[in-house]
Amino acid sequence: MSEGPQVKLVTERLQRQLQGKTISRCQTTRADLENFTASIIGSSCQRIFCKGKHIFLNFGTGWILRNHLLMRGRWKMTRDRFMFLPPEIWIAFDVGDGTIYNYKGQVLKILDEDQIQAQLDLLGPDIMSEKCTIEDIIRAILGSDRPVGDLLLDQSILSGIGNVAKSESLFLAGIHPEAKAEDLTQDELTKLVFSIRRVLWDSYKCGGRWTHRVYRRVNNHCFECGTRIIRIRQGKQNRSTYFCPRCQPKT
Repeated sequence: MSEGPQVKLVTERLQRQLQGKTISRCQTTRADLENFTASIIGSSCQRIFCKGKHIFLNFGTGWILRNHLLMRGRWKMTRDRFMFLPPEIWIAFDVGDGTIYNYKGQVLKILDEDQIQAQLDLLGPDIMSEKCTIEDIIRAILGSDRPVGDLLLDQSILSGIGNVAKSESLFLAGIHPEAKAEDLTQDELTKLVFSIRRVLWDSYKCGGRWTHRVYRRVNNHCFECGTRIIRIRQGKQNRSTYFCPRCQPKT
């Protein structure tokens, strides 16, 4: 599952493998990407960056490739060359002695500079950005009347948090997922912010792996108190939230 830490790691790998490299050939299995792939042959990828769960590849031609990996999307590299792309590979770049390709890309769209800026403006502060401060996160959360378990998944509020980080952060902070953000005390809000940063950056430092204290541990015993972990569904998308009812009491 690709959340902020995994996306940041993928972006950094793409920067090493693709950024600044001349594209000798580009193939796609998507009809809507054919004009784009033809236009970048001979050019180089000038900048690769991310915000939240989105990756952006700028080839300096006026068009930028936006990628969202969702659940199963991957970027891979091989020393082989593809004569024909299999359908699950949406786009492939031949650079130097390797091919970087997108596997089951989930979301691949071509946007211009204005559209990219509009997309970036829709996203809240990126927790995985070194520029994102504790104060930025507090301002984003503070004052909302929504349940905090639903609020944290809203990428327009904070970008980079998914189901895993949400459940694990709320557990570490001792906050019930149905508590309203506006009702959190200053102490609870501070604990939550530090928990969010800890969960995301710990995953990044571990190569994108997660520590599952509550996530997908429904009916298993809590490591802290022995109470059984439960799951509820929240928000318009009915997303799963896992928590310990004893460590995260509903007040």
